Amino acid sequence: SCTDKNRSKSVENGLKHSGKGFMIRFPTKLHMVLSIAENDGFDDIVSWQAHGRCFFVRKPREFEDKILSSYFGQSKIASFQRQLSMYGFLRLTQGPDRGCYYHELFLKHKLYLCQDITRTGVNGNVVKRRVDPKTEPDFYSMPFVAPDPELPEYLLRFIKKEEPNEPNNGEGSSNITF
Repeated sequence: SCTDKNRSKSVENGLKHSGKGFMIRFPTKLHMVLSIAENDGFDDIVSWQAHGRCFFVRKPREFEDKILSSYFGQSKIASFQRQLSMYGFLRLTQGPDRGCYYHELFLKHKLYLCQDITRTGVNGNVVKRRVDPKTEPDFYSMPFVAPDPELPEYLLRFIKKEEPNEPNNGEGSSNITF
């Protein structure tokens, strides 16, 4: 069982240092964007499925226009899909979640798991896993993902793009690139 302190440390591990401060790694940023979509009312464009084990881009054109450029610095959904593939996300091909993307460590309410999602592609050479419809998971036969106890206040500010007061510990820049 993770404590709030361990979860906070995990979110810190979702950051990557750059010359201008810290950049949020793709899986962490995606998780945050899905939370923002739910909280700010654009979950009609992209959202978690009810069970919390995969997400769906409901309106690809609006996703490109409103979300990719604002949050990911990209303009084409194909670039976003390439990022998903490089981080090991798979697309479901059948059933009620057809067209949704999932990763075993990418679960609603479990932002701290994103630190363990690693990039698999090297220099643009992505090892693509074959999807076998017979082995695709049935997320509706699994327990729905339950929320964790409330996130610490500074993580909520971080998710909402406010400048976090912690955890900086006086090391490096506190600028967050999002």
